[in-house]
Amino acid sequence: MMKLVKKVLSKLPLWVNYQWNNRTNGIYCFNYHRIGNANNTCFDPNIFSASELEFTKQLKFYQQHFKVISVDELLDMVKENKAIKHRYAIITFDDGYIDNYEIAYPILQQHGLSAAFYIATDYIDLPQIPWWDEIAWLVRHSKKTKIKLKGWSMSIDISKGTIKGSIQSILKLIKQEKNQTMTEKIKDLESYCQCKMPDNIRRSKLFLNWPQIKEMSENGMHIGSHTLSHRILSHLTEKEQHIELTQSKQKIEGCLNKKITTIAYPVGDKNTFTTATQKLARQANYQLAFSYISGINKTVNHKNQYQLNRFPVFDGCSIKQLKSIIVNDN
Repeated sequence: MMKLVKKVLSKLPLWVNYQWNNRTNGIYCFNYHRIGNANNTCFDPNIFSASELEFTKQLKFYQQHFKVISVDELLDMVKENKAIKHRYAIITFDDGYIDNYEIAYPILQQHGLSAAFYIATDYIDLPQIPWWDEIAWLVRHSKKTKIKLKGWSMSIDISKGTIKGSIQSILKLIKQEKNQTMTEKIKDLESYCQCKMPDNIRRSKLFLNWPQIKEMSENGMHIGSHTLSHRILSHLTEKEQHIELTQSKQKIEGCLNKKITTIAYPVGDKNTFTTATQKLARQANYQLAFSYISGINKTVNHKNQYQLNRFPVFDGCSIKQLKSIIVNDN
């Protein structure tokens, strides 16, 4: 009953304003992936968080309503065991797409802000199309109007609704399947859709390179690990997780000549990492780890420092939508 009441109240402007004005102190982490025009991609449009203009408006919003800090400043607060007495905002990016450098980084500099960029190192060292973008491309070019892979209890009719919605639904089912590797899932999808990504598309330059990452690091941006391969950690053995966490950290440290102190779990929802993952992150000497679970971090301590919440920013959230998302977690 209380959930229903809260849902009804969340639609009322006066209630939203009241909740907004009385929001709690804490760490409000806002997470992005790509910046740009989702309509111009042949890959996954859902990975675009905002356009250039929308991102600029959102940064101004954060500066107006929060004390915007860097992840390094948060680390200092944790080390000093400081109580959280303000509403702090932190900006993070996952994956390491090239538009993070070409679009987001200059805008952040113009506003005098720092952000954290979480890098999946295999995509930097061995330029390739990530599995989610390859899946999106296959769905877009499928010869079949309905898709149903092994282990699915239902088929997805891609002739109905939007291609964006179809890609989102198919990715959700693929992420849930644990009995196949991602390579096996993509091969099955190729076979089912009767299409295969051509070499010229596969050579598309989607990700940052090390000189760009180094430049960002040297100019106030925090760089962290997003593992080696961006595989879902809960689908791996503890040995495989250890390799993903430690070797990505070592690679970034070697390239940047500085300690890497934080990690963001790939995909990052509650089913994609485990208590064992958090233990391994601690053992690998990460000081903080970020999830992709929405929520305010009212404290940062040994109980939650390896599963910090982040608000997903997607579909070019308006300021009104951002406020509503925050209020619903207050």
